[in-house]
Amino acid sequence: MAKIKEPTPRKRTLTEKAYEVIKSGILRGEIGEGSFLSEGEVRRKYGIGRTPFREACNRLHHEQLLEVVPRRGYLVSEISFRSVREMFEVRLILEGVIAELAAVRATAKDGEELERLARRTWSFTASKNSPEELVKANTEFHLCVARMAQNRELLRLVTGILERTERLSYLELRSTPVKKADIRCLHKSIAEAIRKKDPVAAREAMIGDIAQGQLDILGARDWSPDHKWLHMALPNPS
Repeated sequence: MAKIKEPTPRKRTLTEKAYEVIKSGILRGEIGEGSFLSEGEVRRKYGIGRTPFREACNRLHHEQLLEVVPRRGYLVSEISFRSVREMFEVRLILEGVIAELAAVRATAKDGEELERLARRTWSFTASKNSPEELVKANTEFHLCVARMAQNRELLRLVTGILERTERLSYLELRSTPVKKADIRCLHKSIAEAIRKKDPVAAREAMIGDIAQGQLDILGARDWSPDHKWLHMALPNPS
């Protein structure tokens, strides 16, 4: 019997490599917000060419990580209180629905994968791993839930929001100790609700997770005592 040949992994283009290194530099804070990208400096530091640099910057501009300033170049977008609040509001709405769909549509194998990712996040909070590893593990957990919803449009939307939220998470983790118990409890609740195919519990657990992240980053400034705005934005499922 002939051996099946494994497909050859696709090589990344020079533009993709440039996009990844510049984006990583922005998310990690290596390229500061409010600063202009020096084309010569960035190209020397990361070893990328002029055309890949500009194509990567255009892509990052589309993702709202860079702004184009005529005759000056590319500016790293600053993070305002309003933009952070709006990102969390969008996440609460999108990921609440996503969690409900995931609880209905996820397979047993999906549930096992989600619990594996949840344990991976907990192990990072319990060790001395870098903030970058914890942020990536958390993002992958949420993307896993999104894939379980089996809706490509929702996955596309939430992927963009999660990538922009990563930048906030890096800043938060560098200044605040990781709350290991909070992350363990919140992710465990999401995974268990999806495994039990309980859409209401999954939605509530997901909202609790995101709301805790909002509190960690924004503090209590954006919350009314009874979270009234949250209930208005997120009606109870019928």
